[in-house]
Amino acid sequence: MKGRLYNLEAQSWCLKKGYRIYIIPQNNKGTICKIGIELGIKKGITKETYTKKEVSDEIWKLYTKLYKKWLEQNKTQHT
Repeated sequence: MKGRLYNLEAQSWCLKKGYRIYIIPQNNKGTICKIGIELGIKKGITKETYTKKEVSDEIWKLYTKLYKKWLEQNKTQHT
């Protein structure tokens, strides 16, 4: 439960900062996907492909990774 709550905090932070993270289907059935990431005019697409089952977990991991990176940078700047 705590992990999921942390992910919601990370997701909320990402949305407030303007990040857009979304699924990009790679076939007609949507069973193979990449992930798109945008922040303002910056855009990126993952090199990796994911199955339909994996992609949601990977998006949550990205929210958490971006949030943790910001926390680390913020901690370093104020110490």
